[in-house]
Amino acid sequence: MRVWITTVGENPFAVINTLWAACILEGEEFRPERVHLIQNQKVKKNAETVKNYIKRILGTYGINVKFEDHEVDEEDIDGFAELFGSIVESEKGNEVAIDMTPGRKFMSAYAMVAGFKYDVSKLYYLHLYDSSYQNRPFVLIPLNKQRLINLLKYGREGV
Repeated sequence: MRVWITTVGENPFAVINTLWAACILEGEEFRPERVHLIQNQKVKKNAETVKNYIKRILGTYGINVKFEDHEVDEEDIDGFAELFGSIVESEKGNEVAIDMTPGRKFMSAYAMVAGFKYDVSKLYYLHLYDSSYQNRPFVLIPLNKQRLINLLKYGREGV
């Protein structure tokens, strides 16, 4: 089973676009059947927006995605690390992708650490070359203004 793990922050498209890119870009085509959304109380509305988009995106591939919601205090770094690690551990044996694009900096930093520590399949970061495209749908951003990066290639294969 393909699994996606990400955080939800202030910008829904930071979550949506990375998954969207992973679904359609040649050479990636990572389409998860289960999505873990780590969120805090402040972004619950954004999490619903994210779910609606992801359902539609994955639905075009015939995938009936299952969501796992996880709530965390955005100021509790230790709690976040513990939760994130337990989610990755629970998915051992599955093909796991971590998206480190959205969320607070410490969340992205720990997501990157977890990607290497737990030997996941993909560790994605969607880089925008122009911040004026923030919070726009993936397909409305020119491809030369964004880049989907699997950061594992830098740690496992060298630069």
